[in-house]
Amino acid sequence: MAIFTGGKSTAINSPRHLTLRQARRAVGSKKLSLGILAPDEVVPEPELNPGEEKLNSYWAPGLEAGQTHRVNITQTIDPKTDENPLTLTAEQDFFVDAPQFSLPEGSIHSVYPPPGYSDDHRILPHVVLTDPHLPWERLGSPKLKDNKDDRNRVPWLALLSFTQDELRLGPEVLDGETSIFKNTSAQLSKPVRQTSVLAVNMSVGDLLATTDIVTPVTPNLGNNISDSRGDFIFVRPDLFKSLFSTFDSSNQRQVPDSPNTSQYKFLSHVRKINTTGMAISGVEDIGVFSVVVGNRSGPLQNAGATSIAVHLVSIEGVEDMKFPSQESHVALCSLHSWNYTVEPPGMLNVPDAFESIGRTLSVLRLSDAVIDPLKSAGKIPARLASRFEDGYSLVKYRTQTGEQTVALFRGPFTPTVVPNLSMSNCSNSGVDLQILDKEVGIMDITYSSAWQLGRTLALGDQAFTAALARLRTAIHNRAMKESKIIAVTEKSENSFRTRNDVLGDLPDMVRSLDQIHIIGQPADSGDQALPFKPGGPLKRWYRSRLSQSEIPSLAFSAPMIVENYLEQATEAARALAKSIDGTIYDETNSPVSTDWMIVLAWVMNRMFLAGVPAHYLITDPSHLEQESLRFFHIDSNWVDAMIDGALSLANHMGVDKDRVAIKTALNDYIKSKPELLAHAPQIPTYGFFLRSDLVSMFPDLRVTTLPPQPNPPVRAPLLRHEIVTNGVMLALLDRIPGSDEFNGLVFTQPPHQQRFAVARDLEADSITVNIRRQYTVEENIRQNDPNRHLVLEIDNLPMHPSDSHNLFVWGSTPGLTDLHILRLPYFAELQLQELVNHMGSPGDGSTNIKYFDDDTANSALFALQLNDPIYNLTIGLTTPGTLPALAGLAPLAGGAETQAPRTLKLLNQSSVERFTATGEPPRDHDSPIKPDHDALAESATFERHKSYIPAPQVLANLAPHVRAIPTETTTSPVLAPTPKALSIASSGDDQPATAPKYHCSIYNPGLSSIQIGDGLPSDLVFSVLVRDNENSSYQLTEFDILILLGDINPDRNILMKDYDGPGPSMLSNLRFNVLTAFSTINGSSYLQLRLLPRSSKGIGISSVSEMGFLLSLAKVNEFTARQTLLNVETLAYYQNDDFSPRKDEFLVSIINHNVSD
Repeated sequence: MAIFTGGKSTAINSPRHLTLRQARRAVGSKKLSLGILAPDEVVPEPELNPGEEKLNSYWAPGLEAGQTHRVNITQTIDPKTDENPLTLTAEQDFFVDAPQFSLPEGSIHSVYPPPGYSDDHRILPHVVLTDPHLPWERLGSPKLKDNKDDRNRVPWLALLSFTQDELRLGPEVLDGETSIFKNTSAQLSKPVRQTSVLAVNMSVGDLLATTDIVTPVTPNLGNNISDSRGDFIFVRPDLFKSLFSTFDSSNQRQVPDSPNTSQYKFLSHVRKINTTGMAISGVEDIGVFSVVVGNRSGPLQNAGATSIAVHLVSIEGVEDMKFPSQESHVALCSLHSWNYTVEPPGMLNVPDAFESIGRTLSVLRLSDAVIDPLKSAGKIPARLASRFEDGYSLVKYRTQTGEQTVALFRGPFTPTVVPNLSMSNCSNSGVDLQILDKEVGIMDITYSSAWQLGRTLALGDQAFTAALARLRTAIHNRAMKESKIIAVTEKSENSFRTRNDVLGDLPDMVRSLDQIHIIGQPADSGDQALPFKPGGPLKRWYRSRLSQSEIPSLAFSAPMIVENYLEQATEAARALAKSIDGTIYDETNSPVSTDWMIVLAWVMNRMFLAGVPAHYLITDPSHLEQESLRFFHIDSNWVDAMIDGALSLANHMGVDKDRVAIKTALNDYIKSKPELLAHAPQIPTYGFFLRSDLVSMFPDLRVTTLPPQPNPPVRAPLLRHEIVTNGVMLALLDRIPGSDEFNGLVFTQPPHQQRFAVARDLEADSITVNIRRQYTVEENIRQNDPNRHLVLEIDNLPMHPSDSHNLFVWGSTPGLTDLHILRLPYFAELQLQELVNHMGSPGDGSTNIKYFDDDTANSALFALQLNDPIYNLTIGLTTPGTLPALAGLAPLAGGAETQAPRTLKLLNQSSVERFTATGEPPRDHDSPIKPDHDALAESATFERHKSYIPAPQVLANLAPHVRAIPTETTTSPVLAPTPKALSIASSGDDQPATAPKYHCSIYNPGLSSIQIGDGLPSDLVFSVLVRDNENSSYQLTEFDILILLGDINPDRNILMKDYDGPGPSMLSNLRFNVLTAFSTINGSSYLQLRLLPRSSKGIGISSVSEMGFLLSLAKVNEFTARQTLLNVETLAYYQNDDFSPRKDEFLVSIINHNVSD
């Protein structure tokens, strides 16, 4: 959602926008003080301090939509000669495009009361718009267009509320001969149905074809509007007259010749606020919003809850229409709508809702009511109770071998401080991060799940994965280069020559070459031996050939490379992690490597738990109950495991030293304090969840930490602050709850999401209004007013429906309460009069200064009068009532972990053991290797050897990612006749020891048989259903399906000639793997499809119901008959079974759809 700022945006597209903006502003201020701030680095300070707001009556755009505008252009060309200047003129008509029958997405920031919620009948609904110009982009009152009023302007939007009965259309109106929609087009389905807010969605063309209505929507409102669609409500004529008429001092309705919209200029205004501490609007420093307030309260005599439909309607063109005379309805366009409920008087109390939050403060875990009974139920329940107190939950878990069991699981948010674990190695799979609770025999999968989540999040981010791969390549290449140089120079100092060394030796080389023809030793050579001696070309150079033992091994696994690689990789990573000025890149300067910039930002976002799914943050819904405030500690081990999983990508070595190097460079950044900042990077360690209807009512509920911070703060008080879902707020901090830095929380209604109310008290027969004090003087002067917290009481209170000069209109006629609207403009003018007459002056009256000095009633001033009291809740975290609840969040003994930087801990390299053949000696990288001179002499043709004969499956058209199917040649008795004992044992279906039966079939997806006739490969579904296995104790170790391969044979039907597709895959039962092989059995070729349990011990057949799989892209033989039947054989292998394998067969039907019956 875009936030209008009225100036330069300060939004940062990052979940860490609060800390990044604070850091960049601090760096800018420091540079400004040093005189080194570039113009493009200026971060403007907010013009409003936290908690301040500025109100305007309207923000009108330069040009209004809905009318024709004309631009006239005059250009004068002066030739600077005796000729006359040439004057050119042109004019162009144009229209301003603006919303008319629907609003763009993101236009609505919030509404109150929220959809589906309840509130008091005093409350006036309102809507907050993200565009401050929107209510005035079109003309709301043509009558006042020429009456220039610099303080007010009538908007084209008005917020109207109705009961269900006031908008519901009867069946005779919606359908039939008497329907007002009988002449509409077929695009409007019949019978016409109203939406949940009692509107009808239709096109403007259908609206104009509707009979027995009047509407301000006419073809004159724009070009080609007939096809525009919108929601339209149909209001009864008498109610419409009351909404667009005035009422005199005797409460009598005065109906003008045409509707009057002037009263609505007091119901729309603009608020410019400081957004500090707000979850949604806080992405910017300043937010500018337009607010449209309704003028109608809830029903005054409702005995039960009453549903109210609120509509933001367009009043464009209303003043140009006539009041209905005989028509049954008035159609208005609704641009946004919602329902809320008005409760009977005395049912709701917002202060109590705030106070109840403070009484529910606790930590994020199961409630004591669930845990306490387990503590006295035995040893194992007591152990589970202690795990639940630590924030654990029990989850369903399936092991790698397929067994289903239960496991302990916890997310990153814990109710107690978790110490650093002893695990220090990077992981290649996450399995080694599982911890077995030996007391209860349950596996703790917390950290292995975090590792897998980090890997999954990284795989889902293409930019990060690509940047990490490039970064690893850069580190590896540099580390290998430097390690090889060290390995070479270790053998001899002169073994490696740099470019500068070679250039420096050029004079000696030229001098030596100049002496090549001299026989003997030159006079000036002293005792130095000649570099060459006389003889033939092969003996001329006096230089010995290196032996194999003198040539160092430069392989990745060579001892010298292994010894030096990590150090060099760390240096390479640190070099890439610098900025262009040589300091560590800290996100406020320019990086050397853009790949490092991406990786650093991604890792830091994960340390702020950005992108982590909600079911990892809250592992059990009971941990966060409705209307509760829950604090937590962030488990650094969990975050480390998640980041380790992410950084494990793009690793092609068993030993991952590049990951260690990257983490070391990340820790350098985390521990560093930039020169222009007063602190190291902020990383969250604590936080809280707030789940309450208050979050739904006020999404921008302002959060402030105590003690108060300076402006601007040295460190960001909130590191992450957002609404994670409807009614749930998340905040992360780097301060210990209850410490001197964080001893309280304050929740305050946001300035732009306050409640608006008719009066202090509103009943069916009375109203009591307090005029609130307002000031037009500076803050320091108003602070001297001793009565600034008192209200101005007007005469004749409370007012009653029969009183003259009333502020409220109860009914359309005296004695009724059907209208309940504000009497405007009288209410606004009375407010102004009371402020001018009773606010007084500062001091002794010797000056002309007044606390309030204004002469015009306006919507901004009237909005302050309608504001209901602003509530805030202060929660102390060091009080006797809160300290016991937060005791588990206190630092561990010594508190050292709270002072040290929050660095990554898994810094030891991961490794994979090398597997060698039995008896194979370990490889000695320094042992002499005899070169094969014959092989070296051959030229590289990049061709296979002449004796190479490819296997048949290699010739198949396989995709690059598809493995070739292995081929086996056996003379197996598996297809021999089954022993007679097998048939005897299988004859009785009701015997408990009988082997289970397998009902098998093969068909195309979505069909009941195999369809042929188009000559194309197709997918085949192999359905394997297990029956008669309820009481079976057989342990299945393998189930095979044998597909005979070959051409069409008149003597025997064969399914396929060959198979070269990508292979099979399981459909649903993932406790099995399906493998393929080509087998030659008794001289015949078969495609063998092997279903193997994941468990090496086999699987109890009583727990298996089906083992279906899909064989992709199989080319079935093209039989010429309409239907062909063939048999397919199966083999079932069981553990400790004398008759294993047990043979069976099933019938397959093949239909040629090109052949008729």
